[in-house]
Amino acid sequence: MQARARKSRRYAGRRTLWRITGDPACKGCGRSLMDPETGVILGQTAEGTAVLLGVMRCGRIWLCPVCAATIRHKRAQEITTAVVEWIKRGGTAYLVTLTARHASKDRLDALMDALQGSRSGTAGEIRAAKAHVAAAETALQDVVDATREAVNAARRDAPDGVKRRAMAAAKEEAAGDLAHAQSQLRTAQSELASTRRRSGAYQRLITGGTWAGRPDDGDPEGIRGRIGYIGMIRATEVTVGLANGWHPHIHAIVLVGGRTNGERAEKKITGTFEPGEHALGAWQDHWRTVWVNALKAINPKWRPSDDCDRADCPCEGKGHAIDFKRLETERDAKDLGEYIAKTQDGKQPALELARADLKTAMGENVTPFELLYRIGDLTSGVPDDGEEGSASGIGSLAWNLARWHEYERATKGRRAIEWTRYLRQMLGIEGGDTHEDDLDMLLGADAEGGELRAGVAITDKGWTAVARKGLDLAATEAAEGKDGNFDPEAVGERVREVLALADVADTVVVLTAGQVADAYTGMLENLARRREEAAARRRREAERDDTGKVSLRHAGRDRRTAEKRARRHVARPK
Repeated sequence: MQARARKSRRYAGRRTLWRITGDPACKGCGRSLMDPETGVILGQTAEGTAVLLGVMRCGRIWLCPVCAATIRHKRAQEITTAVVEWIKRGGTAYLVTLTARHASKDRLDALMDALQGSRSGTAGEIRAAKAHVAAAETALQDVVDATREAVNAARRDAPDGVKRRAMAAAKEEAAGDLAHAQSQLRTAQSELASTRRRSGAYQRLITGGTWAGRPDDGDPEGIRGRIGYIGMIRATEVTVGLANGWHPHIHAIVLVGGRTNGERAEKKITGTFEPGEHALGAWQDHWRTVWVNALKAINPKWRPSDDCDRADCPCEGKGHAIDFKRLETERDAKDLGEYIAKTQDGKQPALELARADLKTAMGENVTPFELLYRIGDLTSGVPDDGEEGSASGIGSLAWNLARWHEYERATKGRRAIEWTRYLRQMLGIEGGDTHEDDLDMLLGADAEGGELRAGVAITDKGWTAVARKGLDLAATEAAEGKDGNFDPEAVGERVREVLALADVADTVVVLTAGQVADAYTGMLENLARRREEAAARRRREAERDDTGKVSLRHAGRDRRTAEKRARRHVARPK
């Protein structure tokens, strides 16, 4: 019953999202049709579940409670598979939680930039910013040329003895225009700089000579080599409270104790070992220092504290820095990826990474989906009087709406769950972390129920009415075989009963066995095509990284190394 109630809550949340979101994909998720002339197909699978074909899916893991539930469940399974595989091989895994100090006036996008790094601008934004710089440079050059002409004219026209004074007066007269043009150029350059990705505190953890090694200074391995770091899986979670504002934080499962061979796309794991206590201690001390200093450099007020006495803070009194938990057994990992419909208890890393949609925030904090659910309650007339069955969550309607829209803007273009590059291939885990990969997961989940054995078609008019009346979940559940009657006509009758509530029962057509089979075949073909396209995209990205871009980066590093050696040679006494 709890699972059914949660599912109903998610669908209600998506209907609220249709009304308030600024994201076009979310507005159409589950209600806009791919082809209005074809309509939609509600099919019953061999396992008795229902599949809805022909509607748009947004795949927005941050925003859509319905899509997020499926995607995060699949991500949790991936994480569990990876961690279990690593522990089976003899490796070691740590759950690392990274937090920052925050206050009620801090903007979420600024905090996310500090932790995750800033986002790159879109191609259109970058082109526009470059055009602004070019125009500002041209305008400045025009002012410089005009000033030079005015000064030369003053020198020519002024009588002997006052030429210098006349030239100075011409310069002074043009100074305002010159200062304005220079200011416009600086503004345009700043706009262009803002479109480039800037590192956050997270990126600082895995850069620098102390971490990666200094071959020229007698430390070729660095901390990374001494602990056998092979990569990590990172997830970012967000909560918010009335008193202390936004609290974004990062959970990462870090895999250590590995020996590898090769570079980048050719990198392979050749063995495992148990990192020494001294090496592990040095790693943890280094990350704590880098994390604190990186946040302090970005904004001193975000410098993590060593302890915390706030009852509503998710840090649980441990302070806003880094917490390390070692996963001791395969069972530790297996327990975490299970589909457990309850709040996390801090001992389940895979669930803690991937299943943010199941979480209820601590104390006076709420999760973003709880914001969405409260907005739905308050706008549908649910009383907010503290009685049983009243509106959930905290804050006024205006406060929740403002926080939700800020959350939408701050998470746009960011990845909720991300793997270190090449970690998947080393562990034999297929797939990727992009939005396209999330959409593939949604399609793959549809196909997992097995072959379709019954189904109905609903016209564009019918499904539009269903969505408008909020009957999308009821219609889907009507197509399931929970009552044990799998006869196609019975499925059609159940769906008609639901659509009758929207006065569109006549838009339902029971499909023949051949039509249902064709729909299932088409679904599998579409999924196979998307997976092939995704694999080709990842190959292109790997080839791009292993050719020009990497070569240039190595060339620069080799040149700097040679220059350092030359300077030491010159400075060495004869």
